[in-house]
Amino acid sequence: MKLLIVDDEHYIVNYLAALILEHAGEDLEVYKCYSGIEALDLAKTMKIDLALLDIHMPGLSGIDTASGIAGYYPDCRFIFLTAFDNFEHIYAADKLDHSRYLLKTESDEVILDEVFSAIREIQSEAAKLHLLSTASQKSMLLSHLLQQTILKEIFSGGSIDKIIQSLQISFSEFPLDLNSPVFLMYTQIHHRTFQEKYRIHSRTTLEYLQLMDRLCVNKFHYSMLDLEQGTLLWLFQPSFDPSLASEFDLLESLANDFSDYCTDTLHRHVTVVLYPAASDWENIYKNFYTLQQYADSFITKAPLIYSSVNILDDEPSSLFLHSGDYIERTEIDRLLQELTFSLYQGSETDYAAVLKKLEEECTTIRSMHDIRAIKIYMSIALLLLNYIDLYQLQEHLASKIALYQLYYIYDFSSWKEAFHYIGSLSHHLFEIQDSKKTDKNNLLIQKIKLYIGQHLSETINLATISRVVNYNETYISRLFKQLTGISLSEYVSQERIKKAKQLLSSTSESIQNIAAVTGFDTSQYFSIVFKKMTGVSPSTYRKTHLYTRGD
Repeated sequence: MKLLIVDDEHYIVNYLAALILEHAGEDLEVYKCYSGIEALDLAKTMKIDLALLDIHMPGLSGIDTASGIAGYYPDCRFIFLTAFDNFEHIYAADKLDHSRYLLKTESDEVILDEVFSAIREIQSEAAKLHLLSTASQKSMLLSHLLQQTILKEIFSGGSIDKIIQSLQISFSEFPLDLNSPVFLMYTQIHHRTFQEKYRIHSRTTLEYLQLMDRLCVNKFHYSMLDLEQGTLLWLFQPSFDPSLASEFDLLESLANDFSDYCTDTLHRHVTVVLYPAASDWENIYKNFYTLQQYADSFITKAPLIYSSVNILDDEPSSLFLHSGDYIERTEIDRLLQELTFSLYQGSETDYAAVLKKLEEECTTIRSMHDIRAIKIYMSIALLLLNYIDLYQLQEHLASKIALYQLYYIYDFSSWKEAFHYIGSLSHHLFEIQDSKKTDKNNLLIQKIKLYIGQHLSETINLATISRVVNYNETYISRLFKQLTGISLSEYVSQERIKKAKQLLSSTSESIQNIAAVTGFDTSQYFSIVFKKMTGVSPSTYRKTHLYTRGD
C-alpha cells in the first residue's frame, strides 16, 4: 500500500513520515513530495492509495493536487492537514470523494488514528472486491467466455479481418480495438498444490476479472485469455489521453497492484511479466510465447513464496513448453505435465510422487526395448535436459552425477535401475536450485545494502531501489525483512544514524552539514530522529564522545 505526504514545509513532511513509519506495518510504503506539481508527477508513475496533503501550498493547492490524483485513481483516500479552521476549506475538501479534514494542531494520536482508519477502509474495500451480485457475476463470466472464443481464434492464427467482419455481422461486442496494438501481461498463479491448480476455477476467474475491472477504471480497456492451470494472458489498450501519463508506467503500476492484491488478499503468489512495447495483432502469438518462456526462465530468480512483477528485456533461450492446453491428454500425458509443473514449481515432494507413478508404469514392462516405456523415459529425459540447459546447471552437476545416462538408456539393465538414476539426478537438481536461490537472495541483499551505503545523502525509497536492482518493490520489502530481521526503512535510518555518529565523533563538521550528508532535509528533523534512536541529541553525543576521548 502506498501513502503519499505532500507539504511545502519539509520539516512537517519528514516528521509525519517518521511518525507513520514508526507505527506502520512493513507493507506500507511512504513517499514524500514538497509541492503539488511534484506529487502529480509521482502519481503518473505509480498508484497512490492514501494521500496526506496541506491545503495551502504555493502554486498548486492541496485541493487541486488531490483532484488531479483522484483523476488517475478515483478510489484514493485523502486526508487534508491545515492550520486554517474555517468552513470554506472544509467544504472544498468535502467535495472530493473519500476525503477527511484535520488541523495541524491535532495530536500525533489523532493523526495516526485518521491515517490507520483510512488504511483499514482501503483494506476493507479490497476485501469486498469479489462481492458482486449473482446477476453481475453471471454477466461478467458470460462476457469473458465470449471473449475467450474470439481470443482463441486469434491465437490459433485466425484472420483478424475475418474476425472483425464476423463481429460486425453478429453485432457482438469485444472490448478491444482489433485495428490498434495492445499491451500484453502474462501472469502465472503459483498454486499450493497440484489439485488446487486443476480445480474448477470459475470463482477464481471472477476474482481476477473483478480485480482488473477495478484497477483499469479510467485507464485501460482489457480482455483476458484464460490458458487454464493458473496461466492468464491479459491484453490492454489505454482509455486515457496518452499525453497525460506514460501508458507503460501506468501499466507497470497496475501490474504491481494486481500482484500485491493476489498476495495480500487472495493469498496467492503470482509471477507477472510485461511485454515492453505494444504488440500488433499479427505478432501477438509470437510475443505471447516470448513472454511465457521468459516467465518460466525467471522463476528461479525469485522464490515462489513471493510474488514478482518483471519487464521482459532480452528474449529468452528456447524452452521445452507444453502447448497442447486444449487437447485432451491421456493419463501418461497428464502425469508428465504434472511432473513438469512440480519441477518448475520447485516442489520435490510432489515431483517424487509423480515420478513414482511413472516408474510403476514402466517397471511393469520387462523389456528395455518397449516403445511405450522408452517414450515415457525419453519424455522425462527431454524435460530434465531442457531444465538443465535453461538454468545452466551442467557444471553444477558434473561433480555429482553423470549426465550421459539420461539419453543413453541401454546402460541400464532394467527400468527400475533407470528410474533410480532419474530420481538421483532430480534430487541433485532440487538441491542445486535451492542453494542457488539462497545465494541469489544474499547477493541481492548485499547489492541493496551497498547502494544504500553509497547514497545516504540522497532520497532512498523502495521505488528507487526497485529500479536499481530490477525487482518488484513488494518482493524486495518482504525479502529484506525476512533475511535481515528489520524493514528496509529501518535499515536506512540505522545506516544514516551510524554515519552521523561517525561524523560527529571524528570531524568538526557542523550538525547542519552532517544532516545533509546523511540524507536529512533539515537539521531539526535530523536532531529529532537522532535523539529518538540514540536517546541523546547530536550535540550531546558529540560532547560526550569528545569528553571520553580527552579523558
